Amino acid sequence: MHDTRPESQPDLSRVRHYILGTAGHIDHGKTSLVRALTGTDTDRLPEERQRGMTIELGFAELAVDDVRFGVVDVPGHERFVRTMVAGATGIDLALLAVAADDSVMPQTVEHVEILGLLGVSRAVVAITKTDIVDEEMLELVTDDVRRFLEPTPLHGASICPVSSVTGAGLEELRAALIAAVADVERMTDAPPFRMPVDRVFTVQGRGTVVTGSTLRGTVHANDTLEVWPAGEACRVRDLQSHGVHHDAIGRGRRCALNLSGIDRGHLGRGCQLATPGYLEPSHLVDVRLTCLASYGKSLKSTGVVRLELGTTELPVRVVLVQGKALAPGASGYAQLRAGEPLFATHGQRFIIRDENALRTIGGGTVIRPVARRRLPDPHEEIASLRALESDDAANRVEQVLRRAGFGPLTDLRLCARAGVELDAIAAIYDRLKRDHRWVPVAGTDAHVAPAALDDLKFRFVRWLQRYHKKNPDSPGRQADSVLGWLERITSRALARPLLDRWLDDGTVKRLGRYVCLPAFAPQLSTADEKILAALVTELRTGGFQPPLLDAVKSAASADRKRLERLATLATALGELVHLGDNLYLHVEAERDLRETVASLIGRTGPATVAQVREALNSSRKYVVPFLEYLDRIGFTKRVGDTRVLTTRDQE
Repeated sequence: MHDTRPESQPDLSRVRHYILGTAGHIDHGKTSLVRALTGTDTDRLPEERQRGMTIELGFAELAVDDVRFGVVDVPGHERFVRTMVAGATGIDLALLAVAADDSVMPQTVEHVEILGLLGVSRAVVAITKTDIVDEEMLELVTDDVRRFLEPTPLHGASICPVSSVTGAGLEELRAALIAAVADVERMTDAPPFRMPVDRVFTVQGRGTVVTGSTLRGTVHANDTLEVWPAGEACRVRDLQSHGVHHDAIGRGRRCALNLSGIDRGHLGRGCQLATPGYLEPSHLVDVRLTCLASYGKSLKSTGVVRLELGTTELPVRVVLVQGKALAPGASGYAQLRAGEPLFATHGQRFIIRDENALRTIGGGTVIRPVARRRLPDPHEEIASLRALESDDAANRVEQVLRRAGFGPLTDLRLCARAGVELDAIAAIYDRLKRDHRWVPVAGTDAHVAPAALDDLKFRFVRWLQRYHKKNPDSPGRQADSVLGWLERITSRALARPLLDRWLDDGTVKRLGRYVCLPAFAPQLSTADEKILAALVTELRTGGFQPPLLDAVKSAASADRKRLERLATLATALGELVHLGDNLYLHVEAERDLRETVASLIGRTGPATVAQVREALNSSRKYVVPFLEYLDRIGFTKRVGDTRVLTTRDQE
C-alpha cells in the first residue's frame, strides 16, 4: 500500500463510484483493452505476462468525468471460471469483450450465463481487434453478438467496435460506459459494511493487506471488523483505493485494507470482512435455484456440486424442496448443505458448477442465509420461502422473526437475514405491531410473532404426546420439567407466562405437580386399579399415622417400583399428598393437619413438636416430617424449637 499518485479533487458530491467487471473468452483482448482505457497493466504475475493470459484477477481504475470505475479484469480460460466468478461478485456493469476475428466463443457464452445468474443486467460490449478485420467481418460479428445477447438479460447492450492497438473507438466506449450507468440505482453507503476478500499479501513495514470490492456500507480507518470464517476481530490501520489513501471508502469501490490484530494464516480468498455482529455462520442455506438450459440435463436432488458464493468456493449438497430433480431451464427452492460454514445474506447471488468445477450448472439467490433442516410439510416450507421472496420488507421480517422464535435477534442480524436496511427496521416493527403480527407476551415485556407462538405450541404438544405414548401410566411431566423445557427454548422470563397461557386456554391441564394433555388419562390394568384403590383406602384409614409406602399391607404383592408409580398417580389426581421419601398422607388428612396446627398456634402461640404431637394424637416419627412439610410449603416457619404460622396464614 503505497501512494503512487496524488488523488484528483473533483466535486466529491458529484463523484459516482461503480465496479466494472470484464468478461469474455480467453485471448479476446480484455486485459489489453483495460490497459488501453486506464493505462494500467492488470497482468501482474510474471507467468501471466509470459503466457499472455490472465490467470488471476487484475485491478485498475477508470476515471471518466465525474464517474470512477473500479475495474476488475477476470481470466477468460475455462480453468479459471472460479476466479472469474470471484471477480464478478458485486459488479455494477460488465464490459464484455468479443474478438472481431473470433466472434462468440464457449467462454463468452458461459461468462454471460454467469453474469445473468449473478443478477448483472447492464453491460457494454467491446468488439475488440477491429484493426485486423475488414468492415464486412466486423458487421457479421456485430450481428452475431446482437443475436446472441437478445434472449439474455444483457439484450440491448451498446456494442462498440474498438482497437487497443490504434485506440480507435475508445472514446465512444467510454461514453457508452457512462451512459450504461446513468440510471443505475445508487447503493447505500450506510452500515453495515461487508467485503469479500479476493487477494491477500504482505507489505514490508506495513503488514497484512487484503483487497476486495465493497459489497455494501463504508469502512473507515481505525474501524474494528470481524473476519470470517475465523470469527476474530481486527483493526483497519489504513485503507486505499487504487493506490490513494482515504479516510473512508464506501460501496462500489475497490478497497485495500491494511489490517492489524489478525493472524495472516486466517486470511485468504474467500474470507469475509464485515461490521461485527452482521454475518453469522451456517451450514444450511435456503435458496431459489435455477438450472441452466444449456446444462442439458436435470440437476438431481442430494447431488454434490461446487458452490461459488462471493469469493468462496466449496462443495455443497443440493436438496430440493420438491421433487427429485430440477429440469434444464427450471427454477425451484432448494437447500444447500455444506460441511464448512457459509456466510451469506438475504438476496445474495451465487453460482453452482459440477463437482469437478468444469461446467456451470446454474445458480440463484439466497433466501434464508441461516436455515435449519426443512420442515416435514413442504407446502408450509414453500409458503415461508415465498414470503421471504416478497417485495414487502415487512413480510420478510415477519418470516425471519417467526423462524427466530424467542431467540435474541439484533437489528444487524435482521438486516442480513431479511435484506432490509437498518434505518427502516423501527418503522417495520411499528407496522407489524399495528397489524398484530408482532405481539406482546402477557406478563412480560417481550414481543413475538404470533406464528412463532403457534409453532412453539405445536412443538410443545408433540413433546407431551411423545411422553404420554412412552409413559402411558404416568400422570404427565412434572411442572418443573415443563418449565425447564420452555426456558431452554425461550427464556426464564417467558417460560411461566407461556405455561400459564396454555393452562388457561386448555391446551394442557395440571394434575397436582404434573402437566398433561387434556385428552390424556393414565391407563391402568385391572390389577393396578385394585392396588391403587386399596392403597388410597389404607392411607385414609391411617389418618395421622399412615403406613409408609413399603409397609402398606393391602398392596403387599406389589413391588416397590410399582407402588411408587401408583402413589405418584394418586398424588397427581389429588387423592394423596407426598410429604417426602416413603411418607404419603391422604388429601383429607393433609387438610386436617393444616387446620389442627393453625388452631393450636392460634390458641397457645408458638408450638413445640410435643404440643403438635399431642394435638394430632400421633408420634414424633410422623410429626417431625409433618412439620417439615408445612415449613417447606410455607404454611409454618420454625423459630428456635417452635413453629409459628407464616404472616400470610395469620392473615
